[in-house]
Amino acid sequence: MSLKSQNSGVLVTGDKNTGNLDYSGVLTDIIELSYSNGNDVILFKCNWWDVYSKGKGYKEDKYGFILINSKRKLRTNEPCLS
Repeated sequence: MSLKSQNSGVLVTGDKNTGNLDYSGVLTDIIELSYSNGNDVILFKCNWWDVYSKGKGYKEDKYGFILINSKRKLRTNEPCLS
């Protein structure tokens, strides 16, 4: 199924004091694990966009909004924090 109008974007806010950037991506899968003791765990799988390549992966417009280049996928399964 291919949805063209649904917003499935995700954002992980970085720590501006340490220089860590916000990570943006798109949600690709949701898995819910239900255990017999009544506990549930929900897992989210995301494709992350490259926010380290300023000018290529993202740019900031004159109003301070971040524009993400969705053709530059981050080559990892998780955002790396430095």
